[in-house]
Amino acid sequence: KPLTFRTPLEAMNLLAKAVLGLPLCLLAFGLARSLLFDLVAGRWHRASRENSAGKRVLVTGSSRGIGEALAHVYAEVGAHVTVHARSLNSLQEVVAECRRRGAASVHPIAADLSKPGEAARLVAAAAAAMGGLDIAVVNHISPSEFATVARAAPDSAQGQRAAMQTNYFSYAEAARAALPHLEKSAGSLVLISSAAARLPIPYCYEYCASKRALGGFFSALRQELALNGSAVHAGLALIGSIGTESARRVLPKYYKVSIPLASPADTATDIAAIPVGRLRELASPWTIRPVVLLAEFAPEFVEQQLQSLSRHF
Repeated sequence: KPLTFRTPLEAMNLLAKAVLGLPLCLLAFGLARSLLFDLVAGRWHRASRENSAGKRVLVTGSSRGIGEALAHVYAEVGAHVTVHARSLNSLQEVVAECRRRGAASVHPIAADLSKPGEAARLVAAAAAAMGGLDIAVVNHISPSEFATVARAAPDSAQGQRAAMQTNYFSYAEAARAALPHLEKSAGSLVLISSAAARLPIPYCYEYCASKRALGGFFSALRQELALNGSAVHAGLALIGSIGTESARRVLPKYYKVSIPLASPADTATDIAAIPVGRLRELASPWTIRPVVLLAEFAPEFVEQQLQSLSRHF
């Protein structure tokens, strides 16, 4: 039945509703996509033997936590895995477990990434051991406690520089060293960042600063790769609080409530989806995305909520 109008005003009202409704629908769709993208993408692009077997993968900081869990994920899908830690002794169990889980090969390499030049040496050694590089996951962090700026020791600047060297400068060094190898394989560079790069976390200034710097580096690098037609994919993992031994020990000292902790295994599974789907960014667990978005649109509210949850020192 054809659509008819009794008066021109009825037609204008319908047109006005359509004009106003379309932007609202697009806004609702965009918001839903932003909130649910990480949940869907992490499951849709899950690493498997079909898409990841035989890949040559470097995982830095892989003696424990997320790095260890990532090594296990890639071993299970039949990848060649290079694992890294400060000492070879701390990698013995990881190497044995990766072999048990079915890794095509496992290569342990020791390197102290708090020292300039070590990240480039690690990447070169990993590429030589595996005959190239398809995926480089830069994951390591410097061991640090939460601290207050006002009560920082007089020599705290040295600790800040050490944190920046490990959490930022060595990441940039590893990325630069990995790019030529990844160009040959059209591979993926995955940098592990944190919600702390987007949220004002109290008593976490060293970590927040280094992760914010890493976010800026990633954004500039991704633009550069796109402008120059590079075959390399660069993806960022934005992770929340993970149930590592150090997190379970430290967080209760600084927060009045129990902070939900994601399992390293689940987080590693999400991170491994980034190169499979060649994703720009993935948040894990996906529930931290609404908090990050809220921090962009209502920063004062998020600051107040974090203050109410934190202990006073």
